[in-house]
Amino acid sequence: MLRIMIVEDEPVNRELLLLCLRGLGDCKAVACGEDAVLAQQDALELNQPFDVIFLDILLPGINGLQALEQLRALEDRHEVPQDKRVPVIVTTGLDDDRTASRAFIQGQALSYMTKPFRAGQIHEELRKLGLIA
Repeated sequence: MLRIMIVEDEPVNRELLLLCLRGLGDCKAVACGEDAVLAQQDALELNQPFDVIFLDILLPGINGLQALEQLRALEDRHEVPQDKRVPVIVTTGLDDDRTASRAFIQGQALSYMTKPFRAGQIHEELRKLGLIA
């Protein structure tokens, strides 16, 4: 079973992701970037890292890109090797090349999904990452 974190402030989008990921793993859903960073810290300290993170860009408090930078900084502090870093799928309603570039270059995101999305798209992204068959 996968360990999945969903970072999404909109309840409808959070529930959609939870529904689409049902049966694929253990999902932890948080509504803000700060909670995502705390959950990542706990996971790393318990040596139970997440297998994938779905991360919204527009969040209350720190935004998704800032959260992603902090998630990567935690991995650096815990000396997580590059090939063991959690894959991040950025989810956003923004169709903005600058935001996508920052997510990929600075935050080392592996995928970028524009909302609205469907279960098939979510599963395809997980397949591309080799997380499901």
